[in-house]
Amino acid sequence: MSKILVTGGSGFIGSHFHRYIPNEQIINLDLLEPTFPHTADFIQGDIRKIEDLRRAVKGHTISTILSLAAKHHDFGIGHDEYFDTNEEGTMRICEVATENNIKEIVFYSSVAVYGTNDEVSSESSGTNPDGPYGASKLAGERVLEKWAAEDTTRKVMIIRPTVVYGPNNMANMRNLIKQIDSGFYFHVGKSDNVKSIAYVENLVMATLFLITKIKPGLSIYNYADEPQLPVRQISSIIADALGKKIYFSIPTAVATLIGLPFDMAIKITGKNLPISSARIKKLATQTFHSAQKVRNEGFQPQFTTIQGLHKMIEWYRKERS
Repeated sequence: MSKILVTGGSGFIGSHFHRYIPNEQIINLDLLEPTFPHTADFIQGDIRKIEDLRRAVKGHTISTILSLAAKHHDFGIGHDEYFDTNEEGTMRICEVATENNIKEIVFYSSVAVYGTNDEVSSESSGTNPDGPYGASKLAGERVLEKWAAEDTTRKVMIIRPTVVYGPNNMANMRNLIKQIDSGFYFHVGKSDNVKSIAYVENLVMATLFLITKIKPGLSIYNYADEPQLPVRQISSIIADALGKKIYFSIPTAVATLIGLPFDMAIKITGKNLPISSARIKKLATQTFHSAQKVRNEGFQPQFTTIQGLHKMIEWYRKERS
């Protein structure tokens, strides 16, 4: 039986792949053991170490490598750490794929490769990352592009998701939900900027759908859910579901000033606080990414944005209690 090597399979998105792929078909290579129920093969290892990758594939027939392992935090991570994992780790994956005649790699990149842009991005848009995370993801893409070009039978699919959220997510969306739940959340400016987001189960199902259609060469797909909503509507949906009210709207400049004392506290304590001027600025920035290409392939997501938000809030309530 052929198997899928999932790197980073113990993480948030990986936990959901374990729900949609029969576990006997999964080999999970990760630094950390899964904290969710599973029956898949688990190998503790690091994609930056080729001996760990070799250990993971030894004795198995691998049809596909699904590359989820990445450095993606926005706090406390140095420039080189992003590239060590997202670029160098991808090089090691390609080396092991070549050694074992594995022809198919699916790589989770990010819409961060487009950089900050007022225009709606699509897969044909130019790339211009404005931070080390996006730049390192683009570098990983370039590694795979070269690997695919070396053999016409190789298949590489790059998925560029927007902000991914859902049960088990402890990052951006959970922070927003927690802030609204605290009663101390306020709208920044008009909050009419669109934020493309992706519910995790839709993303996983889209990926598995696209794998069935993968062809030799390189293919790239954005992923975001529809309808794409402005921040004010996203936060209002969350507030309504939590039974909370958002009472204030503060001009962006004033909100940024409010973030400055938190910036100082972060610098002094080294702690990742939920409020900072950078996060306020990020919240007020439009990130609108089209995912029409995957829909043109025939994929129909099971959950709308509103349904996805409600599912995450249901999980948040259970997790909180």
